[in-house]
Amino acid sequence: MAADAPLTARIAAAMTAAQSGGQATAAAEIEAIRAELGGVPSYTLAAAEYVRGVTAHHASDADEALRAVDALIEVARAIDEPGWEANALPIRIINLARSGRGGDTVNDLVGAEAALNRTRDAGLIAWAHTGLGYAYDVLRLFELCIPHYELATQLDDDVFELAESLAIDRLNLAETYLRWAHELERLGDPLYAKEIEERLASAAYWAREAERVIVDDESQEFWKLSARLWLAAAATEQDPEQAVGELTEIRDEISKLGETERLAIAGAYLARALRANGQAEQAKAAADRAAADLIPLADPATHILVLQTRSEIDALDGTPGSLAGLAYARSVARGWWKERQRALNAVRHALAAHDLPARHDAEWHAARQDPLTGVGNRRAMDERLTAARDSGRAVTLLALDVDDLKIVNDTFGHARGDELLQVVANLLVEQARATDAVVRSGGDEFFVVLDQPDAKGGAQLAERIRVAVEAIAATTEKPWLRRLGLSIGYAATAEGLGVEQLVPRADRRLYEDKQRNA
Repeated sequence: MAADAPLTARIAAAMTAAQSGGQATAAAEIEAIRAELGGVPSYTLAAAEYVRGVTAHHASDADEALRAVDALIEVARAIDEPGWEANALPIRIINLARSGRGGDTVNDLVGAEAALNRTRDAGLIAWAHTGLGYAYDVLRLFELCIPHYELATQLDDDVFELAESLAIDRLNLAETYLRWAHELERLGDPLYAKEIEERLASAAYWAREAERVIVDDESQEFWKLSARLWLAAAATEQDPEQAVGELTEIRDEISKLGETERLAIAGAYLARALRANGQAEQAKAAADRAAADLIPLADPATHILVLQTRSEIDALDGTPGSLAGLAYARSVARGWWKERQRALNAVRHALAAHDLPARHDAEWHAARQDPLTGVGNRRAMDERLTAARDSGRAVTLLALDVDDLKIVNDTFGHARGDELLQVVANLLVEQARATDAVVRSGGDEFFVVLDQPDAKGGAQLAERIRVAVEAIAATTEKPWLRRLGLSIGYAATAEGLGVEQLVPRADRRLYEDKQRNA
């Protein structure tokens, strides 16, 4: 999907800063970019709103994150790109969960999965797998989280082509396997020993995989530290002495970066390693510091890791009430685990039940789509024009006719004629704005509906289309494409025309253009 390259580069840089301790810088840059874009729906604005949400999430500003989600969903629907909605909804799920507000989580999960199924944007598909994996992780639905993260590791596409992209999903997998192992540990049931061991081994594997793909560059220091953190965390029991040294250094380095949630996590694992190494006093001090480093809106799993670690260490030195507190914590953990199982079953049931409404949604879109080219059909155009008329919005309509289609069909066959029509459809989509509607009304006739265009928008689009057509015809090695040509006419409400007058006026001008080209 087309986007403004310089702005996209700035948004990408803000994304990297937001995820590695530079939330204030990222927020200021995104606010400036949004002001420059002026609120006009576009793929670039969607990207900015997404990074706004990510930035607010990392800054623990749930209200701002939720505002960004609402704005992103609005833009996604305006430009008809469900991939952005698939990425917005997980941010809402995560921030509602972290701030204790609940929300309609199951409905949002189903909506995100459905939007992911509808998108064809490869970069947004990869991102949505990551976002959904994170949402399931925060909800402790590990069985649904892991497949999304694993799929993301298999996809090379990325909206921003960030240097850290390959590493992020591997790091996410390492962290999730660690969380899963600790949930099982907290149950205090020896029957889970083998499963815990397997989860820790998987965490170590994915941490090493992340180290393997991290780019050797100073800008990637945060991700290098994260890989080291998860690898050391997975080894706190097997090699506590080495883990103590590694985690002490990692905690100090993270402290310099200002990523406070990751700082509390590193402190908790350091406390666990110190405890396993027989350094009780140092373990207690590390656990207390980790609790002090906790941010209010840290992931629930982070809160539990830190507080459970401190409870376990207090119990070792006989702190008054600690044993009873630890027994109570384990009782709560078991109840929470049962609740997790119920939630897992509920979400699985909802996803399965969604097959029927998903088919209805597919049928709705199919009724408005040209099956040969994938662009809209005449019904989609009529609905778009009716909506413009009812709202009083300005609109411009381009009518386009494919020259010599009958000659191509007669000379090279209808399959080549169909290919010619598909080339034209793709060309129109590429040259139009994301908010414009491209339509094939039948035969060799196409339309483009420009919603809220600039005064010269119709003429400028027509010129871009002509240049693109000439370039294809001049450079192709396919003889049926060498005949590619389009006749174009357009009409606009800015001329004082009613919406109902646009089609006949644009068609008349198209005919005049065809006569000139004959």
